[in-house]
Amino acid sequence: MKTYTIKLDDKFFDLLENLSRKTKSPKSSVVKRALLLYKRELEKQEMLKNLLDAAEELAKDPENLKEIKELEGTLKDGLN
Repeated sequence: MKTYTIKLDDKFFDLLENLSRKTKSPKSSVVKRALLLYKRELEKQEMLKNLLDAAEELAKDPENLKEIKELEGTLKDGLN
């Protein structure tokens, strides 16, 4: 395991201490969880951006829209 030292202003230091006390977790665990949540949020944003970019690209070609409409029809064909 590696050690990393950071400087926190009073506001963030107090926040870290309060969260540590509230969750009864070491400060390092609070920081790890925060980093993992931040990473997950960035991944969601990237996935959404990719989805929107793909939708924009599909919308440029009317032939793609025709195929999408055909696929939408298969979703309602009663098959499970």
